[in-house]
Amino acid sequence: MTRFVVPIIFPLLGLFCERSSALADSFGEVLEVLAQCQDAYYRLEDYRGVLTREVGEGGPSHQESIEAVFRKPGFLSLRWHSGLYKGTTLLARPGWNQGNLLIKLGEWFDYVTISLPATEVGEPFVPGLKDVSEWLTALVSLAQRPVTDRSLHLVEVRSHTPNLPEGKVLLSVPAFLIPFRDNTVATYEFVIERGTGIPVELVLRGAAGEVQQRLTYTDLQTNVGVPLLAFNWEQDAGESPPLRLETNIDLRGFTQKWQRRYGEIADYSGVWFSEERRRGGEVIVSEAAFKFRKPFDLYLNWGWGATRRGIQEALLRQGWNDGRMRARTALGSVPLIGDLAPDGYFAQWGGRPQVTDFGLNHLVEGLQEQLLRGWLRGELKVRFLGVHEYERNPCYVLEFGFPVNQGREYASSRIITYWDVAERILVKYEAFDLADHLHERQEFRHLQLNVSLGDLDFDAANPAYGFLLFRHAPRLDRFLTGRD
Repeated sequence: MTRFVVPIIFPLLGLFCERSSALADSFGEVLEVLAQCQDAYYRLEDYRGVLTREVGEGGPSHQESIEAVFRKPGFLSLRWHSGLYKGTTLLARPGWNQGNLLIKLGEWFDYVTISLPATEVGEPFVPGLKDVSEWLTALVSLAQRPVTDRSLHLVEVRSHTPNLPEGKVLLSVPAFLIPFRDNTVATYEFVIERGTGIPVELVLRGAAGEVQQRLTYTDLQTNVGVPLLAFNWEQDAGESPPLRLETNIDLRGFTQKWQRRYGEIADYSGVWFSEERRRGGEVIVSEAAFKFRKPFDLYLNWGWGATRRGIQEALLRQGWNDGRMRARTALGSVPLIGDLAPDGYFAQWGGRPQVTDFGLNHLVEGLQEQLLRGWLRGELKVRFLGVHEYERNPCYVLEFGFPVNQGREYASSRIITYWDVAERILVKYEAFDLADHLHERQEFRHLQLNVSLGDLDFDAANPAYGFLLFRHAPRLDRFLTGRD
């Protein structure tokens, strides 16, 4: 029996020893790279460079370019040069602004200034994910763990990964070892210059290995003597501006920017969603496909619906039908078509919202009026709630607060608005009453701007609509009904 076992045991022992040696070499390389990063952290005094940030590889994605400037002990300036957030600036200075970050949104949103703690800022403005010094800080915390710490054995070094530049190594670290506050990330991958220990790229991967973000520095220059003037806030000559913990909004700039933006929109289509809580607690929900053309041509289609109750289709066109709205409904299976006053009682039959309340501009102008009233009284409070996705599009979310003891002046205690970053329009509006219950919501879904809507889109004789009793004979319909 022994004659057969011994020849098998010796190769197995050899394989085990070889594997143990490989693991020891790999672990030793991890410790070596971490030691280089620790040395780099203590050598680093300042840096400047251009950061390219890619989001959502393999799916809906966008890319942006950010100028980054850093100086110890915690001066940081980020300026977005391209991408969705072009023109945005972020500034941090030690012992300034009560320790808060100051962010001024860019491009069309430059009327918004945000002051808040670094712990409350969300993507895409999290400074730690974009700062080489913070990358090194995270790696130093790893380097200072005892070698007996088993979690270090989960860190991997790779030097032969495809597309890895020569002279660099990839350090793969489980997310729970890196304090970057993102629960969606499973692994952080640092691309580090061999020998210098400087990380030049950071890749965030999800649980399935997908790339969520890729942050890459180009033209990174370290210890170049960055002056303190590089961290001035706009033109403040080093003096602290009048800062507040809340968001600051320039209402004049807001109004001017919206007027300019709305002037660029000739027509739009999509789905108009409305929710309203009426007296007695009844909640009325409405959802209609729409087409809209300036100055005020509007087509709405609520569909037949499960209950076949209320108006199912409406058409209002400026200078047509004596200002009346053409409406279609049904009595059982019998279609009913008639003309109604657009702001009358019957135009809201079935809980439909008043059609004269429709429109992006109507909604924004109503918001501006409320904000101006609160601002003039010194009672308006503004909060930036971050960047959230709405229909897969990034939106700035702004909350406006009003005093609850001024019910005669304000119908709402607070209003939450979603502004599409790319399209620069209000896509979602939520108003809360003085008891902080939602009493109104409007949303513009599947929105398409400047789609070249024509006269046929607002013609009651359009055979695609339901305003004709004889769809294929509009002249006969006009003769029998007397309607245009």
